[in-house]
Amino acid sequence: MRRARIIAAAVATLLFGASVVAVTAEMGSTADAASSGCSVAYQVQSDWGTGFSLNLTVTNNGPAITGWTVSYSYSGNQTLTTGWSGNWVQSGKAITITNLSWNGSLATGGTASPGANFTYTGTNTAPTSISCSVTLASSPSPSPTPTPSSSPSPSPSPSASPSPTPTPTPTPTGSCGSGLTLQANPSTFSVAQGKTEVFGVSLNESPTASIPVTVAVTSGNSGLSISSGASITESSSNWNLPQPVYVAANTSGTGAATITISAPGCTSVTVTGTETAAGSGTTPSHAVNPFTSASWYVNPNYTAEADSSAASASGTLASQMQFIGTQPTFIWLDHIGAIYGGSDNASGINGTQRTSLAAQLQAAVTADSSGAPEIFPIVIYDLPDRDCAALASNGELSIANSGLTYYEQSYINPIAQILSDYQNTSLRIVAVIEPDSLPNLVTNSSLTNCAAAQSSGVYTSGIEYALNKLHAIANVYNYIDIAHSGWLGWPSNMTPAVSLLHQVAAATTAGVSSVDGFISDTANTIPVSEPYMTATENVDGNPVDTVQYYSFDPYIDELTYDEAMYTNLVSAGFSANIGMLIDTSRDGWGDPSLRPTGACSTTTCTTTAAFVNASKIDERPFRGDWCNPENAGIGALPQANPNSSFTHLYAYVWVKPPGESDGTYPAFSGSGDPHCDPNGTQTDGSGNTYATDAIPDSPPAGHWFPVEFSQLVSDAFPAIP
Repeated sequence: MRRARIIAAAVATLLFGASVVAVTAEMGSTADAASSGCSVAYQVQSDWGTGFSLNLTVTNNGPAITGWTVSYSYSGNQTLTTGWSGNWVQSGKAITITNLSWNGSLATGGTASPGANFTYTGTNTAPTSISCSVTLASSPSPSPTPTPSSSPSPSPSPSASPSPTPTPTPTPTGSCGSGLTLQANPSTFSVAQGKTEVFGVSLNESPTASIPVTVAVTSGNSGLSISSGASITESSSNWNLPQPVYVAANTSGTGAATITISAPGCTSVTVTGTETAAGSGTTPSHAVNPFTSASWYVNPNYTAEADSSAASASGTLASQMQFIGTQPTFIWLDHIGAIYGGSDNASGINGTQRTSLAAQLQAAVTADSSGAPEIFPIVIYDLPDRDCAALASNGELSIANSGLTYYEQSYINPIAQILSDYQNTSLRIVAVIEPDSLPNLVTNSSLTNCAAAQSSGVYTSGIEYALNKLHAIANVYNYIDIAHSGWLGWPSNMTPAVSLLHQVAAATTAGVSSVDGFISDTANTIPVSEPYMTATENVDGNPVDTVQYYSFDPYIDELTYDEAMYTNLVSAGFSANIGMLIDTSRDGWGDPSLRPTGACSTTTCTTTAAFVNASKIDERPFRGDWCNPENAGIGALPQANPNSSFTHLYAYVWVKPPGESDGTYPAFSGSGDPHCDPNGTQTDGSGNTYATDAIPDSPPAGHWFPVEFSQLVSDAFPAIP
């Protein structure tokens, strides 16, 4: 986790990613349900007039297969330029795609998503028919299934957009050697009748050669079966990215089953799945403001972190720490392993293992005994080459290593599957989508990593895919990150940011309806309001926002920024019902010795700069300080509808759990972020240099930082009860 935050220059270059054009068709299989066959969804992800990006979704409708082939022809001059997730061949107008070694084996209902870029002139007409054939797992001969295009899909499955050709996983030839072990998390799970659960399989270290892994139900309840992931491959490119294994429950069985994961030379590991009786809930209606009249789920992992610090404190501070541990904080799904918990999610207190997503959801349902609406908050945060302008929060996926495919298939799909099993509950699942990503495309295009993120389309395509998958679940509410006032506040940044946000949302199947609102201040710690001055008031003939600290940014706090963002987003085409959220977990700035109690008298502060420095409650020397900054305090407690004058501010929330580190620095890890170095410096858009103002001895991002937590609690404003 977690965040980066740069003060953006007043002038920014907007880079647009790929978008979905309304040219989609799904070809339905004519094969009998009992026979082998496949169907293909044809979807143009983006079309720029002289070229387009295409995604196909190949679905196995019959028994397990070991390979697939798709063929079709164009009527125009569409010319293949590059393809990925399949072997693409063009001969004249005819296109043939065959599986790669790593995506040919599909269980019943399994999918593969090959994609490609084409150029063309004239009209880009979709093919009138697509043929799909498969190779059965039990037979070497393919079974052709012609698939006419007479029935377009009303809701095509989104998938990859322009991205480099993924590196195929080599044919499995390896085996486990000394020290190499299989891992499966979570080790136990439950799944209701008629539902599907998912667990992850990985290795503890990189193998020297690719290893074939087999997953099977070996004993116990026969009502459970492996619906996808029975055969997977662990390689040097994916060993640390848990691969999903889906377990389906029938409609009548109950009880436990043992699932065995095995590979040549490896000690097998087992997972226990327990089938439970089907639930009786109904799908709830989708609320305009999910926070109204709802309780909040409290993450027990965070409670344990806060209690660990409280145990080392005393008196008022200890009780305040315990109180903070009872507050709702968001659950960060900041790597694939976080979905499954256990050994792949060991970053809590002293390296303790954090809980799986499914276990958290079940705990929330159990805790909500009244059946009243309950907020279950999560963060979606694992784009390829994410957070391209920082180092502390770089993630596990890379564009070069098929990152978008892993993001969609191994990250978003399992999350969506798990969440869908809880859509007939009273939970209101609030998902914050990819902090920092789209804001970086607006302002940081000059940086190599950000330019690569834009040109590949992984940010826009990944977010579109996530929005599609999550919006399809009735009780999920999507909120997209809009950085903060010190990043996108300038009109030259806000205007293109709004356009990009609308472009991404409009490209989804549901359009702008796939977005319930937006969140600010997760990526930094700007105060909700500056109570003792406004951006436009004059002291010596110059407005407040002209001083170097604000650099002509007309929004000096988050409330005015969110109000302006709301107005502009609605004007751009978003619903007037969208809600704004502000993350108040670290924006209190309450050090009593530094916090002003009123505006400085203009007889004392005779210049605008002096007035701002003495009157602002933001205690940092530079608004760009973001990594564990000194003197920060916890802000307002999580609450719904906190401002009666701005009713579209739906809630204050704590997305960043107070006390979890923003990142470490090179002296500690060798690969840390200089912004986290207490002896480091940084510059603003005008070339001025500032100290980072970071607390020393910070642990890696997401790990518990007791010193920071103590400071956040002590300096909280309002004071902690």
